[in-house]
Amino acid sequence: MKLKFLSIDTLSDLKINNNAYLKYYYRKDSEWFDKYLSEKGRVLESNITVGDEDLKLSRNPEYSLSDSENVKILYTALIHLTPSQATQERLWAGLAHIHLRDYIFYRLEKELEEENSTRIYSALFYKYGPKRSIFIHIISRLWWAGFMTYDEKNEKNPFWLTDFFTKSDFSARCTVFFSSNFTSNRDITLGILEALYNWSEKGHHIKREHFIQATKHLNIMGGATILDVLTREDVIKIVNDEVLEVPEEKVTENTL
Repeated sequence: MKLKFLSIDTLSDLKINNNAYLKYYYRKDSEWFDKYLSEKGRVLESNITVGDEDLKLSRNPEYSLSDSENVKILYTALIHLTPSQATQERLWAGLAHIHLRDYIFYRLEKELEEENSTRIYSALFYKYGPKRSIFIHIISRLWWAGFMTYDEKNEKNPFWLTDFFTKSDFSARCTVFFSSNFTSNRDITLGILEALYNWSEKGHHIKREHFIQATKHLNIMGGATILDVLTREDVIKIVNDEVLEVPEEKVTENTL
């Protein structure tokens, strides 16, 4: 199966006239969407091939579990996407409206019931700049979280850091952690995550502050150091010595 995406005109129409179309989202009107998207020129076909079964995302009622599962499912299915392709709004909006519409209705069930138009819009389209939006969009954030946490060096379980990152408050962690200036460098991202994972293995509960302090420290370092020259091992040592151990503290409640 070839992945389909929205034409520029279709994407613009859905965004500009979003208020007029909201009623179809609220009532999960697939018949209307099928008719709308069947009009000539609204949907285009990409060169990206994927199996139907590969896009069977989990509908586990516990979002904390399904989000973790779906990061791995979607990233595995689309592992050959390039970062450039994966920044394209039309791809993710197309997946949301065409291939994964049932998933959208499931994952946004509360927002649709409450007619939360603000969150529905940011979940389906890019509301902010591309860098922030890809970690807020309800489909693209799954792929990007997989991309940023996938560890090819661990052949036995390349998703070990994905499991760690997604085990609690996935959406909040995405916006906090991946909004940093340096997180396009996967060695730095994986180094921070591995250091935090090791810290949790010592009995410490990882909370939001750990992610904030680690990213803040590396951002400050970026003003005086070329971060791209740091190895993953360098980053682990920096986070261990200059963030986690100062001060040494056990966190009693996991707040992120």
